[in-house]
Amino acid sequence: MSLSIEEKQDLKSFLVNVYGPQARNWAINDEMFNLTYKMLSESGKCSDLMDLVPRPISVGENPAKWLSKQVRSMILRKLKGRKGHYAVCVKTLEIKMKTNFLMIDAGL
Repeated sequence: MSLSIEEKQDLKSFLVNVYGPQARNWAINDEMFNLTYKMLSESGKCSDLMDLVPRPISVGENPAKWLSKQVRSMILRKLKGRKGHYAVCVKTLEIKMKTNFLMIDAGL
């Protein structure tokens, strides 16, 4: 099933947001959509793992209290049902997958 004009515009808008003005000239097709879906899926997995990373401890803070607070915070971050992705996850995948997007645009 091919993308509608509106879906292509939405996808192009997203890609321009991630990759900048160069993405305005990219050919938007089903392959481009599938790669974007893969990118968002991997970014979601990364963001899920980032929720489990403890935040830095303050100087002079009681380590036992800090640890229990971090465990509670991790659980709450997981329960929140986050809709966004961590910037570091998106940026990493942006760099990792740029060649793939360029190859699809070139028809390779």
